[in-house]
Amino acid sequence: MQTLTPSALADELARKKTRPVYYLRGEETALKEAALKKAEAVFKPESFNFSVRDAETADIAQALDEAQTAPMLAPVRFVVLKRAEKLKKEAMKALLAYMENPCPSACMFVLADWPRDKQDPIPDALNEDSAMVDFAPMSAAQAVERLNSLLLSKGVKTDGEALEMMIELLGTDSTTLDGEAEKISLYMHGLGRVFSPEDALALAGFSRTQNPFELANAVCSRRPARAAAAADKMLAGGAEPLALLSQVSRSVEKLLKVKRLAASGGAPSSCYQAGIPPGQYNFALRDANAYSEEKLLRGLRRCLEAELLLKSTSKRDPGLIVRQLIYEITGPK
Repeated sequence: MQTLTPSALADELARKKTRPVYYLRGEETALKEAALKKAEAVFKPESFNFSVRDAETADIAQALDEAQTAPMLAPVRFVVLKRAEKLKKEAMKALLAYMENPCPSACMFVLADWPRDKQDPIPDALNEDSAMVDFAPMSAAQAVERLNSLLLSKGVKTDGEALEMMIELLGTDSTTLDGEAEKISLYMHGLGRVFSPEDALALAGFSRTQNPFELANAVCSRRPARAAAAADKMLAGGAEPLALLSQVSRSVEKLLKVKRLAASGGAPSSCYQAGIPPGQYNFALRDANAYSEEKLLRGLRRCLEAELLLKSTSKRDPGLIVRQLIYEITGPK
């Protein structure tokens, strides 16, 4: 098995190179979907040589039979299996067995996003000719670069500070950023100027007198009432629950990182290990003292659970999920 970056996968597809199996794993669903569209655009397979199945409802035996069937009037048959983490035990065994000895005339794309508390069995089953591509969450810098590229492609020039503010407010999820790029493009249409920090605040539903980081600050300083009020204000202003969740989870993760660095006897340069400017590091260290490491770890686990609920077909109120999460993290227990 080889490990590829998403850009290396795009380069392979552009050269019309295929492998028996590409395993696309990680949380960045939109980028995985973009990779599939890239493959379709390059190879232009006929419908009888291209199939897409959802693992939760698919007949895995039928999918594997199709992968082992010779392509019609083409050198390669494409089979796509999404949400492989949903496969039942026996179906997963069948898929893993196929991966160990895949059909050379097929190109199977397997997509999965495993919960962090579950072991992923797929990488060990991939043979030497196959590849795994990790679509892990983007860093803040990568997200800024992606959002900037999206906006430039739509004819929108941006202020660097505005882009950083959008990422701070929205997080790095590619699906969210793609939607936000569309909104910014519509917002800036006909204005003939650069997208500024003031525009970023306005588009996110904040006035110039509001603090867009009020929620993150309240979570860090462990002020439940202020955090709840900030969340209610943002939700009432039309903020996406996932964007609020991103602010909360990144705040908790930052506090945990700082707390662990301090406990290990970190030097003044620890701020650079944490990826935080020195001034902010001192404030974060002060705030981290209000939490135990156990509570921060529990908070991160609850953030993951809340994210799964928000991304699922759950009938629960998204706003209520976020409010409960904030109370659990900042509350006394």
